[in-house]
Amino acid sequence: MFKFLFSSIGQKIQIAFSGLALAVFLLFHLFNNLVLFTGAENFNNMVSFLKSIHILVRVLEVGLVAIILLHIINAIMTTVKNRKANNGKYAVAANTAPQSSKTMIWSGMIILFFFIIHLRYYWYTFQNMAKDADFFEVMLRNEFGYLGHTPTAIFYILAIILIASHLKHGFVSVFKTIGLPSKYRDQIIHYLAFIFWAIIPLGFILVVLYIQYLSRL
Repeated sequence: MFKFLFSSIGQKIQIAFSGLALAVFLLFHLFNNLVLFTGAENFNNMVSFLKSIHILVRVLEVGLVAIILLHIINAIMTTVKNRKANNGKYAVAANTAPQSSKTMIWSGMIILFFFIIHLRYYWYTFQNMAKDADFFEVMLRNEFGYLGHTPTAIFYILAIILIASHLKHGFVSVFKTIGLPSKYRDQIIHYLAFIFWAIIPLGFILVVLYIQYLSRL
């Protein structure tokens, strides 16, 4: 079993399903962010509730970090294996690959940097605040790392677009990896994947733009 998991096929399966797990996390995270549109009181109450169940949240966060690390490690190992296997022919073969496929490793690194910034300035700040603090105000701060800061907001939007591209390619890989018949795969990708690589990223971008709007009032 262990040998299979770290075989080429096993690693592709791990990448596919860890990526799918991250996409589901983004869906729930978006729901939390959309509470911003209902006002400061509701948003503060939502964050306070999450802090009240911090033990459960910590368990989920540890699981999320494990999934992210699994995804990154397997993606890097698979890329290295592919380059070695293709040897000097890699550059020629890469010309036939989709653009999103050829840039997955680079977009992945930018997304990783985005997560680091997000954790440093939002997650870390929220962890050190009391349950009755004004979390809504933190979201609007006009400082580097926060969404009230225009250059940071632009970087967030760029990262979200890259995440959308990453997810679009990732969903194709998931269904190819599990060997779903082409006619079913195409239908699922068209209806289900569109939610994850288009609707959800668009929702996050709207949140960023809304925060920019509020910070200017």
